[in-house]
Amino acid sequence: MRWRNDGHGYGIVTKVLHWSTVGLLLAQLAVGYVMDDEADPADVDCDLVGEQLGGGRTSDAEEERLDRAEEECEQVAEAREEDADDAVGAAWSDLWAGDLMGGELTLPGWHVLLGLAIVAVGVLRVVWRRTTPLPPWDDRLTETDRVVLHRAERVLLALLFVVPATGIALVVGSSDLVPLHVAAHLCFYAALVVHVGVVVRRRVVGRMLWGRAG
Repeated sequence: MRWRNDGHGYGIVTKVLHWSTVGLLLAQLAVGYVMDDEADPADVDCDLVGEQLGGGRTSDAEEERLDRAEEECEQVAEAREEDADDAVGAAWSDLWAGDLMGGELTLPGWHVLLGLAIVAVGVLRVVWRRTTPLPPWDDRLTETDRVVLHRAERVLLALLFVVPATGIALVVGSSDLVPLHVAAHLCFYAALVVHVGVVVRRRVVGRMLWGRAG
């Protein structure tokens, strides 16, 4: 049982940090998907059936009542949409106010905490990499594979900070960063596909699981 990387492969700490990152990213993706799906309020039809009876078939008082009811319905629907759009922002504010952990966590609350956890693990990975050398490359990897993996890993590690950072910036009101946030996601997925493609094709996934075995 090796805690640090050595000539035989990755140590326990490196493996734990690697798979913790994978787990947090999968959880964040699942929470984000469910949250977006639930945050989309159901369409509310505020056109009252009685309104169609206008044109002289209802009194002026009834027409006025129907108009008021429709206006109130539209205001409620608009308020629901605003609340859904601001859910993550409210969770972020609650975190800084110390209220986020006071009760049952909502999906936006989990979204915020998972994002911060990803940043924290990213910091730990950078620190660990600085203090612990990597093991030698697997012989099954070609020179091209090694260059591709090295660059893809750098991109992935950088985006562990860029994606949450741009997300936080959006929450606090910098909506101009939406294109950057979306682009960061796309770059992350592209780099991830490249990384997984190489390690699966060369059958070196086992090095991060149980040693040099493929």
